Amino acid sequence: MEKIIGPALRKEREARGVTLAEIANETRIGTRFLQALEDEEFDLFPGKFYIHYYIKNYLKACGADETAFFNTYQEYLNQVAKKGDVAPPDMYMQKMAYLKFRKSRKIFLAILLLAVLAILGYLFLGPPRLLDVFLSSTPSAHFAVPAFSDHLLRLEAESCPSETPLTARLALDASSWLQLWRGGEKLAERTFFKGETFTLHGYQLILVIANPPALRLTLNGREVSYFRGSSTALKLIVNPGNLAEVFQR
Repeated sequence: MEKIIGPALRKEREARGVTLAEIANETRIGTRFLQALEDEEFDLFPGKFYIHYYIKNYLKACGADETAFFNTYQEYLNQVAKKGDVAPPDMYMQKMAYLKFRKSRKIFLAILLLAVLAILGYLFLGPPRLLDVFLSSTPSAHFAVPAFSDHLLRLEAESCPSETPLTARLALDASSWLQLWRGGEKLAERTFFKGETFTLHGYQLILVIANPPALRLTLNGREVSYFRGSSTALKLIVNPGNLAEVFQR
């Protein structure tokens, strides 16, 4: 009888450029039995079960359509595989258990990874925003904070200046670290985020800005924008005495 299944298996393998050694490594089936499949030496196998099992794994390792293959050659296979079926060996059952365990482990690891990513996403992007807390800490060393003047006003409640206090409105077009002072009192030192706005009142206002282009500043209703062209951190001191000079810059 002309051999049909063996050449068909070899054709599937060679068409995909797969070697018997690669199939053996993938399926853990010895090359002797793989070669027996291609030579149709089915007497080496104790029954149809083994032949079907090895052919199925052979085709999977090649990347072939096992269902289509068996539909095409099932009748021929029944004719040439004359030995009766025997019960699967312990080795086969152990292999099936291992494959099932490996698949379950992959699913478990995938679920665990998704859970970790979800937790991290919640912690850094959801309430409370730990990312905000992290970014709001002391500024990193990529910019230098300008030095402060030694002549800060005392607390305004003690100094009682006679001038009209300033009103400063700050709005952020992008995230930036800011340090804000009113006289000798530090009001804030953190990263402010795009969209935040706030208003300050006082006789001496000091702003240390890490990212000057991010800040829109209005003093007593007039916009001050000269500092937005700076690419480095800067310090801005405003009081009633130098307000006109600030507007002229």
